[in-house]
Amino acid sequence: MAEKDYRKVAAAKMYRPGEIERQPKILVYGRNKKGKTTFGTSAGIDRTIVVDPEYGASEMKTKNPHVWPIDKWAEMDDFIEWFRNVNECPKCKPTHSFDWVCVDGLTRLGNMALKHVGKLEEERSLTRIPGLLDPRRDYNKAGELMKDMLVRFHNMHDVGVVYTAQERMQETMDSEEDEDSGESEVMYVPDLPKGVRGHANSLVDVIGRLYVVKIDGEMGEPPKKQRRLWIGDSLKYDTGYRSDFELPDYLRAPTVGKLVRLMREGTLKKKAG
Repeated sequence: MAEKDYRKVAAAKMYRPGEIERQPKILVYGRNKKGKTTFGTSAGIDRTIVVDPEYGASEMKTKNPHVWPIDKWAEMDDFIEWFRNVNECPKCKPTHSFDWVCVDGLTRLGNMALKHVGKLEEERSLTRIPGLLDPRRDYNKAGELMKDMLVRFHNMHDVGVVYTAQERMQETMDSEEDEDSGESEVMYVPDLPKGVRGHANSLVDVIGRLYVVKIDGEMGEPPKKQRRLWIGDSLKYDTGYRSDFELPDYLRAPTVGKLVRLMREGTLKKKAG
């Protein structure tokens, strides 16, 4: 058996970040109807395909994005294999590929994974009560399916991914003193199982919370709604980013393009030329 040439192994594997153009992975979450799908498609309608388990893009008739609906967990494998091996729109002439994926509904996908696991266990066991989930085994197996899906997207280095999720509140202890007193604070986090949320947070480059505020109108005009994406460090929100630059706590009227430019250039201004 030939001995491995570890110089060649190192030359093939080692890299410096400034030498590659890896596309970012982004997780945004928020309450219903706060613009998660709109943000997810903002990299470009013809550049983005929406993986849609919630049918949240079905009313975007003006923007008319490319959508791949998901009705059950097994269909996620069909999408990922198509994207990895084909990535060509069959609806458009001339055909084109996609360089962004919007996985629009991690919370719903988690529920689908759980139902998928429960159904498989029912088929394997003669004593299993239909529809009754095992709180430990089924949830753990569903979580592993979700983690595997996230890793498969993560390994697509030349593809940008925007994940969206619903929001939930959870109580958190900020210090040992809080634990002793029983006092807790409320934190807003993506609505995912704890293990899946931790795994997603470790893989993505940005975790942001979408919300809407009212701002005063000018010259007596009524207040206007402004969408914002909070990405700065916070005790209240599960947020953060990877960047060489110190970024603002939030973006006004956020888009994928604005966010990526901030991450890589530290500014919202486009370079001349």
